[in-house]
Amino acid sequence: MAGDDATSHGSTVSDAAAPASSDAADGRHRTSRRGVSVKATVARARWQRRKKIATRRAIRETALRLFDEYGYDTVTTQRIADEAGVSAITLFRYFPTKEDLVLGFATDGGLFADLRREIGERKGGSPIGFVRRMVPQVLGGLEPSQLGELAHRLRIVRSDDGLRVALYARIPQWTDAVSELWERGGSMTDDGGARAGFPVRLSVSFIIDCIIESLLEWSRRCDDGVDGENAVDVLVEVVSEAMETLSR
Repeated sequence: MAGDDATSHGSTVSDAAAPASSDAADGRHRTSRRGVSVKATVARARWQRRKKIATRRAIRETALRLFDEYGYDTVTTQRIADEAGVSAITLFRYFPTKEDLVLGFATDGGLFADLRREIGERKGGSPIGFVRRMVPQVLGGLEPSQLGELAHRLRIVRSDDGLRVALYARIPQWTDAVSELWERGGSMTDDGGARAGFPVRLSVSFIIDCIIESLLEWSRRCDDGVDGENAVDVLVEVVSEAMETLSR
């Protein structure tokens, strides 16, 4: 009896343990098959994006500070990388050329993402007509803090002949990119906007040139100690003058 009880008890334990072991194995298999949870994946993606934004900001802020202190031409990308605490390879991953540290834009978010969406969702119209409608919305959404770095970068551009040449040399590249985006969004029709009959590329080039000249003029006016809310007001004033040019 004792032997039978022992045998019976042993069988019961063995039988009970088997499913548990099997369940654990199945759980491990499911985890392996499914991979990391959605929650963990999303959290990691958010962390990576924040890290990229912080790294880009740290590199650019370091570069702008060094350019101010020592001049654009005398500062090397290796020195910028060293002082920003990153490798030269990492620096060039974010900014392919030295001039991108001043002239480059992060076009994957913020204002540029909003403009891409607006262009894609537009219903006809000319590029210049589109700009005339969008400018008040863009200016109305600007915060004084957003303009500080822009004014800083434009000041550096104005202080270096090579950077000014590089800025204007990028107009054809920006024109091609915006023209392609515009033409993908739909056909151009006359919506009463100024110069609506211009070919798309010519209109876009005219707009970009006007924007650059307006920003440079705004930067010059900011040299007189304009900052904060006043900087926004001055920008509105300069852009309003440029809009009159587009309306002629």
